[in-house]
Amino acid sequence: MAGKGKRLQPIGFSKELYPVVFKNKHYAISEFSIRAMERADVDEIKLVVNPDKQDIAKYYSNSRKNLSIYFYSSPSLPESCLHPINGLHDNDICVFGLPDTLFSPGDGYKKIIDHLLKTGSEICLGLFKVPNASKYDSVLFDNNNVVKKVLVKQNPPCSNYIWGIWGGKVHALKKLAEQIASQKNAEEKLLGVGFNTLVKKKLAKITCIVIGANYFDLGTIDAAIQANAVVNKFDF
Repeated sequence: MAGKGKRLQPIGFSKELYPVVFKNKHYAISEFSIRAMERADVDEIKLVVNPDKQDIAKYYSNSRKNLSIYFYSSPSLPESCLHPINGLHDNDICVFGLPDTLFSPGDGYKKIIDHLLKTGSEICLGLFKVPNASKYDSVLFDNNNVVKKVLVKQNPPCSNYIWGIWGGKVHALKKLAEQIASQKNAEEKLLGVGFNTLVKKKLAKITCIVIGANYFDLGTIDAAIQANAVVNKFDF
């Protein structure tokens, strides 16, 4: 689930459907995250959207057998992201991404799943090294890839690495959901604050892996233009 795309308006449609040209063909920006999940052989992809974004349901209707669309009205983006864990087994693994982002290489989710299966990690953050880390959530980690701190859009950042995608085991994700629900700022609950709280309270083992150096958040027209300019170099 993404926000309302106010900085991109007036585009006349949900920003998850913003067109990106890849190899001379138009794709909705959200298709890249979906393709990356398909590449990781996930069993089911759940796209959580606000009920007023009916154009997304129309776009994806009957397009993929393993894609389900959930209309869910939530007070915050993190709570919407974590909504699909309800009803899953504690040892199940879920991966997450934001449908208005673009990243490369495209095997990021597969790397996260492999890491969670082969290590004692409970939540794994997929990192990208970017020149403007203060605009995102920067991540500080040790030589064993254990996360020590997550700073939410702070300048200076704690490193040049940001989390862009992530995954975890359901029992740890439930703890994350609890910490996010307890955040005092009801109008803007934040995933980064939730991750950092789990680290500080030692409620879950959070590790990270570096995915690459290409990550774009299509929150503004300038970012969308920049992403379209380089997308053909991406691995999809």
